[in-house]
Amino acid sequence: MNVFVARPHGYCSGVIRAISLAKEVRSRHRDCPVFVLGSIVHNEDVIQELEDLGITTVRDIQKRPAQLLEELPDRSVVIFTAHGHEVSLDEIAKRKEMIVYDATCPMVTTNHRIILNELKNGHQVIYIGKKNHPEANAAASLGDDVFLIEDEKDFLLLKIADKSPLVINQTTLSQIELANIHDLIMHKMPAARIADEICNATRMRQKAVLDLDVNTELVYIIGGDNSSNTASLAEMARKRLPHARVIRILNEREIDEKELEGINAVAVVSGASTPLETTNRVVLKLNLLK
Repeated sequence: MNVFVARPHGYCSGVIRAISLAKEVRSRHRDCPVFVLGSIVHNEDVIQELEDLGITTVRDIQKRPAQLLEELPDRSVVIFTAHGHEVSLDEIAKRKEMIVYDATCPMVTTNHRIILNELKNGHQVIYIGKKNHPEANAAASLGDDVFLIEDEKDFLLLKIADKSPLVINQTTLSQIELANIHDLIMHKMPAARIADEICNATRMRQKAVLDLDVNTELVYIIGGDNSSNTASLAEMARKRLPHARVIRILNEREIDEKELEGINAVAVVSGASTPLETTNRVVLKLNLLK
C-alpha cells in the first residue's frame, strides 16, 4: 500500500497565532480563569490541549455567543476565537469590564475592513459563507447592508438595491463552490464587484487535493467535524476522485483497519487547523498497517 501525504500540512499562520495567543494569555493571567468564547479553532484535539492548560472553552449550540458571554462573571479574561466575533460582543465585554484578547485571523480582519469600507461608501455587500459559522456571523454583524448567502438558491431569493454590490466570501470555502456562485451572480448582476477572499492556506491545500493521483483509492481528510476548510477539502476530493472513498477523521484513532483492505493507494490530507503531530501519527499508523 502506497501512502501519499499532501502538502502543505500543519497549522496555517492564523491558527498558530490564535493558539500562541491563548497560551500567552494563560501565562499572563496565572491566578484567574481564562475563557475562550467558542472554539478557538475547529479542532477538538487543539481545544483539549488548551483545556489541559487550564483554558476553558465556553460553547453551547443551544445558546448564542452573546448569551454565553453574558453568563460569564464580570471582569473575566476572555479570548475571542480565530474566526472573528459578532460586533455586539464588544459592547457586552466592555459593559462587564472584561479583559479581552482577540485571536481573529488577520485574513478575516482584512475582510472586515473591506466590508466596512464598502458600507461607509454607501454600497451593499453580498457575503458568501456558511450559515451559523462564526466567521460568517461575524461578517454579517458588521451592518444591515451585509447580506449572507450560502448558495445559488439564497442568491436568487436575495433582493438588494445596489446595482454594483461588493461580493466577498468566507475565507475557507471550496474554490469550485465559490466559482459557481460567482458565475451566477455575474450573470444576474454584471456590475457586481467580486473579491475572492479564500485564504492562501485554504487555496494551497485545495490545490493539493486537485493534484492527487487519479489512481488514489482512499483519501483521509484530517480535521474537526465542524471545520469549514476541512469540509471543503473533502468536497473537493470527492469531485476530483469520484471513484475513491473519502473519509474525514479527527486523528489516527479513527482509522478503521477494515477500510484499508484491498487498498493500494492512500492519500492523507490535513486541514489548516490540524496539528502536524496528528498528521504524522496518522501516517505512522498507515505505514504500520501496510
